[in-house]
Amino acid sequence: MNRLKEVLAFANNKGGVAKTTTVQNVAAGLLRRDPSLRILCIDLDPQGNLSSLLGWREKIKQMSIISTVADALRDGDKNHLPVYKSDNGLFYSPASTSLADIDPDLHRQMQSKLVLASLFGNDISYMDALYLGAENLGGSLIEECFDYVLIDCAPALSELTYNALGAASGVIIPVQLGSLSVDGIGRMIEAYRNVQRKLNSDLVMRGLLIVMADERTNLTRETTEFLRYNYEAEMFHTRIRQCVKVGESQFQHQDIFSYAPDCTAAHDYDDFITELLETTSPSD
Repeated sequence: MNRLKEVLAFANNKGGVAKTTTVQNVAAGLLRRDPSLRILCIDLDPQGNLSSLLGWREKIKQMSIISTVADALRDGDKNHLPVYKSDNGLFYSPASTSLADIDPDLHRQMQSKLVLASLFGNDISYMDALYLGAENLGGSLIEECFDYVLIDCAPALSELTYNALGAASGVIIPVQLGSLSVDGIGRMIEAYRNVQRKLNSDLVMRGLLIVMADERTNLTRETTEFLRYNYEAEMFHTRIRQCVKVGESQFQHQDIFSYAPDCTAAHDYDDFITELLETTSPSD
């Protein structure tokens, strides 16, 4: 039975725009609303920060054999996406530093930008069941096992990012209100349109999400006006305000809802999840 609602790629070719933070907290917020959901986070950033936040370093110590998303991508449609479960109930496919030089391996494959999409058609390897005695997920394909898939993209328009867009049903672009982040939006939207036109006609723009917004500054006001003038139709109404608790929560390897459920960022992310669920999704 197909239970998969959406595959969301969080992408921006600029770094430092809270992609990883947003993936972590949207995933945690969805699960907080409905603990019966199964949510898979795929880490395509060679830095592996999302994997670390979800407990990958500790998981490695428990496993006799480990596999990462890089291992699966190197063999493409012959391989299986490795999946692990975090202590907070989220599932994830971890990154490794070898993702940084994986582009040549992808180029050697028949459809280099659709390798991740091809893995979605294969059985997953649920590593906790294979090596830690966890209960099986009651299915073998991603669409049978998970309700949402959230992809944390690398901060570049690399083959990895194109693979995320090739596998996704929707793309979300987190935007920090500064000139460098805003400058990259046009290139990111152009990449989305190219993928939609040539590779994945089902891909839709879910929206631009303003993050780390400091409402007190002129820069915030000026860049907000620029975005509204140029991209108003693509913008989410919700914005994530700057909040010191976000950094503190990540230092403690916790999502914002577990660490500081009453802070502004927790309220903002919760509002964003509401807006995300209320807007039309590709599967509707």
